[in-house]
Amino acid sequence: MSSITKNGVITFLSQILIFAIGFATSIILARVLGPEGKGIYALIVLIPALMLKLGSFGIEAANIYFTGSKRYKINDIASNSLLGSILLSSILIFLFFGVFHLDIFQNYLASNQINPFYLWLVVLTVPFSLFSGFLISIFLGAEKITIYNKINIFNSTFQLILLTVFLVILKKGVFGAVISYVLGIIGAVLVIILLITKFTKITFSFNQRLLKDSTKYGLKAYFGNLIQFLNYRLDILLVAAFLTPASVGFYSISVGIAERLWMLPGAIATVLFPKISSLKDTEANNLTPRIARHTFLIIFILSLILALLARPLIKILFGSAFLPSVIPLIILLPGIIALGGCKILTADLAGRGKPQFGTYAAFVSLAVNIPLNLWLIPKWGISGAAFASSVAYITATLIVMVAFVKISNTSWVTILLFNKHDFQDYKNLLAKLRKKGKQMSSRFSFFGRN
Repeated sequence: MSSITKNGVITFLSQILIFAIGFATSIILARVLGPEGKGIYALIVLIPALMLKLGSFGIEAANIYFTGSKRYKINDIASNSLLGSILLSSILIFLFFGVFHLDIFQNYLASNQINPFYLWLVVLTVPFSLFSGFLISIFLGAEKITIYNKINIFNSTFQLILLTVFLVILKKGVFGAVISYVLGIIGAVLVIILLITKFTKITFSFNQRLLKDSTKYGLKAYFGNLIQFLNYRLDILLVAAFLTPASVGFYSISVGIAERLWMLPGAIATVLFPKISSLKDTEANNLTPRIARHTFLIIFILSLILALLARPLIKILFGSAFLPSVIPLIILLPGIIALGGCKILTADLAGRGKPQFGTYAAFVSLAVNIPLNLWLIPKWGISGAAFASSVAYITATLIVMVAFVKISNTSWVTILLFNKHDFQDYKNLLAKLRKKGKQMSSRFSFFGRN
């Protein structure tokens, strides 16, 4: 578990930094744009995000799996990623062109005050986003966690700088936020290309066997990832359909804060996926339940703290105008806790070459989510959307847990309940942190003496 702990801690600490930067970004967007402008911007950037999920075909997951298992050369994976992103993004933009001219879509844009020019600007970044997503997955598969985290930190920092310039200094409003998004995507892909070319070449070659295997593996994860994304974001689209852009702004703050609690399970799942693909089943059966227990406990404690501080936190950081975000945030927390642990189990199953169980869970979850949203949003507003999402997340978690218990021959108890041996993990971690602190202190002392 030492490498998982090390990489998980590195990733989690990086996520904390990214969280702080992202929170500053959210504050700028909320304070400068207000509820209505924040809602409009959230919808604009949500559309290309949906396109990316539709067109990725699970290539990111396949890249992680085949890089981690060393079944293909990294240069073949990178080269396939280049040509694949060009082809897929071309299809996506062509399809969007058709959807864009539908009357129902035009009415949706008009009712939510979305400028078509702004929307096209972010849609045209899809090729860059797709390619950078494919490449960064190679770093994960190769367990180059430090590089992976540096890329994410750069992306967040660069985005914050751009927003500060275009929103705070130049006061360009929603257009400034859109320009910041576009430039941030372009800057990110340039950095990723620069880093990956240091240890492999990207050419216009194509490995047909890799394409076949990537498609076969990727599709197992693709539908699950797509449906899970809809579980995460469909409620925002439905809030926009039933309510107002200001309501979208309120709800986007609730969702944005709540999902920050997934930093820890997200960090662990990131390093667990490639690790499991290199372990024997018996080793994985011991490792994953242990990690899941810690994850459930920690995210529960963090959720409890957030529920107690939600109102003053939102008032101080985002302003009194965003206080309607408080109740939906609290309603989301039970589902956030459940799905946080589910991410660990899903990563394990994907590492065993069985990502389809995440897909099954996501389908059932969406089948619960859609009717609940359609029923509850008109009745309860954004609180109804939050309740529907929380129920859907819990449903997905139960399905994944059943699959994991059956495949790993473990029990529910080993996943959920702490035991006395788990406390030793925290003692070991604290001991390592103390040792690290002493080493850093001695270094500073050495420099001080000189």
